[in-house]
Amino acid sequence: MSAGRFLVLPALLALLTCRGGPPRPRPDTRTTAAASTASATPPPVPAAPAGAGELPPLGGEWLVSLPLEGFGPASVSVPLGATSPREVVVALHGRNDRPEWACGEWRGVTCATSFILCPHGTPADAPPGRGLAFGSDEQTRRELDAGLVALRARFGRHVADGPMIVAGFSLGAIRGVPLVAGDPARFPVAVLGEGGQAQWTAARVAGFARGGGRRVLFLCSTEGCEAESPRAIAALGRAGVQARMVSAGHIGHLVDDRVVEAARAGWPWVLGASAAP
Repeated sequence: MSAGRFLVLPALLALLTCRGGPPRPRPDTRTTAAASTASATPPPVPAAPAGAGELPPLGGEWLVSLPLEGFGPASVSVPLGATSPREVVVALHGRNDRPEWACGEWRGVTCATSFILCPHGTPADAPPGRGLAFGSDEQTRRELDAGLVALRARFGRHVADGPMIVAGFSLGAIRGVPLVAGDPARFPVAVLGEGGQAQWTAARVAGFARGGGRRVLFLCSTEGCEAESPRAIAALGRAGVQARMVSAGHIGHLVDDRVVEAARAGWPWVLGASAAP
């Protein structure tokens, strides 16, 4: 479980280091009821005229909700003001966490420059504020696919084509490994926070490398994570995949401003392989 829900102010301060000062990261449902606020989906962004070189600036709320048939609503962090297609970061939350919290955290990491799609998880009918998990690997993949369809339907040409980044914390990192290893052409880059090291089996490493997987960043905030990462980094490296670890120090199994800042420091390295060559 991430402690970030109790750390809205420190996370906000971390975001202020981004140029342009994006909104606060993790919404606190105890006081802001972000899930309820985001539930009213704005109308679709109008398509740009054929041949137009610039898209209309994205406006509205920074956090929106996308209803999905058969799944809970996905949360989306919107790159407000964007006039060009923006890449997609898929953010998978941890156990007992929330999609809107994950969207806020990774908005802080990316300085609000990308679309961040945050699948809801299970149970699909959980009330706002309740901690969530994820189902099986296959169920998580199907929920993500449904979210991507809805994201493109909602935001149209503002959503860039091409490879995407998968970012996960704890259970989200564990679910993220089979996701990227099973579809590396679509997800060639992964950022795995406090989990996912043991899921890199020899078969998954080989499949990820063979299918075009490029980089994996392990994000740690505990001694255990730091101890488990080198073996996975070495296995990925032998297969030709670049991998490294960044750490926020031994501060606990959580996401707060220190973890956001550590991930942000490693983000340029992540982005170096996020786009097709």
